[in-house]
Amino acid sequence: MAALLLSVIDAPPDLDTKLPVLIADINSRSEAELKANGKPDFAPFVKILAPTSSTNHVKFRSALVRTILELQNLNIRSAMNSSTDVLGQFYEVFLKYGNGAKEIGIVLTPRHITRFAVEAIGVGPTDVVLDPACGTGGFLVAAFDHVRRTSTKAQLDRFKRYNLFGIEQESYVAVMAIVNMIFRGDGKNNITEGNCFSTFLGPRAINGHASARYIKAPTTKGTEPVTRVLMNPPFALKGSDEHEYKFVSSALSQMADGTTLFSLLPLDAFFGSRDEKVWRRDELLKNHTLLSVITMPDELFYPAAQKQVAGIIVKKGMPHPKEQPVFWARIERDGHLKVKSKRLPASELRPVRTELDQIPLIIGPLRSFVAAPGSVSVNVPKLCKTAPIDFGDPLLELLPEAYLDTEIPSPDDLSNAVNSMVRETAAFLVRFGRESKAGAFDEID
Repeated sequence: MAALLLSVIDAPPDLDTKLPVLIADINSRSEAELKANGKPDFAPFVKILAPTSSTNHVKFRSALVRTILELQNLNIRSAMNSSTDVLGQFYEVFLKYGNGAKEIGIVLTPRHITRFAVEAIGVGPTDVVLDPACGTGGFLVAAFDHVRRTSTKAQLDRFKRYNLFGIEQESYVAVMAIVNMIFRGDGKNNITEGNCFSTFLGPRAINGHASARYIKAPTTKGTEPVTRVLMNPPFALKGSDEHEYKFVSSALSQMADGTTLFSLLPLDAFFGSRDEKVWRRDELLKNHTLLSVITMPDELFYPAAQKQVAGIIVKKGMPHPKEQPVFWARIERDGHLKVKSKRLPASELRPVRTELDQIPLIIGPLRSFVAAPGSVSVNVPKLCKTAPIDFGDPLLELLPEAYLDTEIPSPDDLSNAVNSMVRETAAFLVRFGRESKAGAFDEID
């Protein structure tokens, strides 16, 4: 897919040729485009190979031609200017139904969640943004589009060239992020293949403008250049000791004091009683300030993965004050529905369907709270609440569900619940031959 996208940046390849010639032309164009953008080493990872059996050549050629024609009809450059992560959507589909994505822990973050994260913590044209597990670049694209909406052209040009940094350990995934940024005009030179635990950023100034550069060892304490981290660590594989929260710790070490991180993490990071608790107590809260925890919808990554996750927002370098409130929230519904093994926005279905989206209900107060903790006080039962951490909890559980208030039932709710309980109990007694006891419940009814 990356090769096809690169091949149509300018004039499309000649489609009236035999398969070997067409493939050679596509590969040549994609290689030249990567070379022109300073990323020639990634060319082998986007190279298209013809099927080994010539009996499949006709079908393969037809698929290539149809895809290229679709890309031409889509007008990919115009699509990029629409603030829609078109390439991210392409990659989501390809990886979602690919054979190897689950096995290597790749789960792409849905586009509406990357936008939510950027809006929640705020990103400006002078921020140095890092995604240490950037995948196809979804969080970086969301940051780019947010700055584009709120900045001048000069600020945006500088931001995308010098302020967006992504690290991805899988070469064939990193090249997707590079292509994503190539189509946005720049920013690709700051995406690198590597291990985020051994790839470091140091401070850099360009014409008086704060930026960063990749270095071989951790920078000096107090000179960390990153001001915003947006990330979704790869899900830990069976037998791996690279727990997801370790990615958060590594990212925080690259950040300047007082700056803000957003990360998705599996729910067990927030209530686990062993290593997870040690991390929460002795590292997270001892060294940093917890601003918010937001539980995400149960099937956020459907059908690619079934892990439940929450978003965590942290301020770097300031031990958590025991009396400071945290913004707790639970997003049960996000405007998406499951349709034919996919999870899609209800508003984009035909015919359009209605589905509650709770994100707009919390984003305003959450954004205000993150900008000035303690300045906002909210309490919407089952949705969001500001409250201090219960340090008396022996588990030090940090799940919103432990803090959110439940709704006070109405008299009708209570009556319906009692009637339902009576009917179920009576049915149980009848089923097991205790009909004589069931009569007592009829009198209650």
